[in-house]
Amino acid sequence: MIRHLFKLIWNRKRSNFLLMTEIFFCFLVLFAVLSLVVYNVRNYNKPLGFEHEHVWLLTMRPDTDSTSLNRQTLEQILQRAKGFQEIESVALTSSNAPFAFSQMSNNITYGQKKVEANQYEVQDDFDMVMRVKVSKGRWFGPADNASHHDPIVINQALKQQLFGEEEAVGKLIPLNDSTNYQVVGVTDYFRAGSEFEAEQPSFFSRINLQEDPNAFWNEVLIRVKPGMGVAFEEKMVKEFAGTAKGWAMEVATLEKMRQNKAKMAKVPLIALGIICGFLIFNVALGLFGVLWYNISRRNSEIGLRRALGASSGQVYRQFIGEVLVLATFGLLLGVAFAVQFPLLQVFQVESGVYFIALGIAVATIYLLVVGCAFYPSRQAAAIHPAMALHEE
Repeated sequence: MIRHLFKLIWNRKRSNFLLMTEIFFCFLVLFAVLSLVVYNVRNYNKPLGFEHEHVWLLTMRPDTDSTSLNRQTLEQILQRAKGFQEIESVALTSSNAPFAFSQMSNNITYGQKKVEANQYEVQDDFDMVMRVKVSKGRWFGPADNASHHDPIVINQALKQQLFGEEEAVGKLIPLNDSTNYQVVGVTDYFRAGSEFEAEQPSFFSRINLQEDPNAFWNEVLIRVKPGMGVAFEEKMVKEFAGTAKGWAMEVATLEKMRQNKAKMAKVPLIALGIICGFLIFNVALGLFGVLWYNISRRNSEIGLRRALGASSGQVYRQFIGEVLVLATFGLLLGVAFAVQFPLLQVFQVESGVYFIALGIAVATIYLLVVGCAFYPSRQAAAIHPAMALHEE
């Protein structure tokens, strides 16, 4: 039966060419959209590696170019922030704070391996502010003031690319001719860009105010106690403004920043989903119309089969089988094209993403064509042989 159906569709390949082409392009669009959806869903379900709830980002813009004066004011603000009972912990950070629209990267070299990694300059209390969990080693702190090397904490993604299965803690990474980074800790995860972004190699370097008296950072992460809202924000900013007269200050919650980043990730998904849905709808309409027309032209064939003893169920299964074979021919080229993505590691995405999207796309196309053929096939199966032969 299956062999007969394939032979039947192959003999009608010219008349079915447009339908197979529609199915092919519908599959490609569906595969592309599903790949993006699966990629984002898999990333969303992975841990961020930190807790952003109840964390605020204070951005300060001094009104003077005096570095020494700005540093003095910055240290006063930090001391004032630590004095609030409503604040649990405070830490300076570089401009690429979690969920910020900013990036900073650096090349890390170990032996023959060179990796471009996200660099986060943070103060000692950053781990308490963001509640970062160090799985191996420790977080840096005041004990590293006497160290001959700059301490860093790396995430698991960077550890895997640089050291593989080797132990990372204690390794020295050359920064320049006179300075080395020393790995003191490893975190399992840290995805500061967005919850929809994949894990990227990252490391944390230490902000030491005593070591560089001329350096200045204008971003402060503040973890407040649960329940703190607009009233405390106004009080805090007012206190800071009294210390830093003329400075512009802006406070944003990491939760709001997360939502903004999530919206940007969802926009292309929604746009592509609408385009894909419109295409599938048009393909379904065209497929339904063509199947209805083709079946109505084959009344005499159906009547003859029924007269020779074929049951309505056999007629129904024949037309469903023909549609499935037609879809198979359209999918063969599409699947052959799609499997090149995981084989060639296109866009450096995990192969599992493509294979999951491929399976869902194939299943969706088969469900689509069966759904379109369901009613016309039922109508064909209900044709009475005497009526069909009489009309002929």
